[in-house]
Amino acid sequence: MNYYRLFLLLLLGGLSQLTYAQKKVLFKVALAPNKTYKTTMTNLTDMEMMVKGDSAMIAQITAGGMKLPVMMQMNQNVTTTTKTGAVRADKKIPLTITYDSLSITQSVNGQENTQNANPFANAVIEGTTIGDGKITIDTIKGVSDEALKAALCQMINGIQASIKFPENELKIGDSFDQEVPMNLPIPQADMKMTLLTKYTLKEIRGNKAIFDLKQNITMDMSTQDANKGKGVGTGTGAMIFDIDKKTAEQSNSDIQFQFEFGVSGMTMSANCKAKTNVKIDVE
Repeated sequence: MNYYRLFLLLLLGGLSQLTYAQKKVLFKVALAPNKTYKTTMTNLTDMEMMVKGDSAMIAQITAGGMKLPVMMQMNQNVTTTTKTGAVRADKKIPLTITYDSLSITQSVNGQENTQNANPFANAVIEGTTIGDGKITIDTIKGVSDEALKAALCQMINGIQASIKFPENELKIGDSFDQEVPMNLPIPQADMKMTLLTKYTLKEIRGNKAIFDLKQNITMDMSTQDANKGKGVGTGTGAMIFDIDKKTAEQSNSDIQFQFEFGVSGMTMSANCKAKTNVKIDVE
């Protein structure tokens, strides 16, 4: 499930672009032709998980060596490259997205494990944009699971379709809301998440537009065996936009999230804290 989360984090990190005019900012999402966009994302997560249930079941879990509550830390690092081609006759710009590197270091109750193998090393996401920054995914190559490819395409295209930006220029102090629904393609489960972000223009400094952001997150999940889960979270952060390049230069967020999930007659609940940083360079 971590890989789906990485897809979402990367997607969300690169959605917003800006242009500038007379001390005001007009959101104009733009991916230019014949450019290379390199994205670097880091995510640090701390989680404390509690387990409630029948005393005999709890005893069985602890007898197997698991300490409760479970303390988990995770460090994720991902780099991707998005390349755009020349404008076609139909005004669309072809693009490809590849995953250059991926590493995950995870510690569970002090036991550390590092994964440096890149499961998406051979994956190539192909699609188009019409220059407004919104991406339409046509196919994902290098992934053998056809159902997964279709689900990911549907998810990404659905998120892109929901993106809406204000039509008018924003001055310092102005804000707008962005609501993004995310239905995650998890096998044998239905997970629905909604991310509501309020962007407030804080400062225009040279060719940089700086926004404060506040986030609210909700999650509902159900599985084929009737288990259910729910979660809520809040976050704060900032985005710095290079106005000349019309590209998000850097964004960061601090999120606190709580969720609860029923499984096999037990209830698992967790408190999570996550710090995410996304940086985009244009060549």
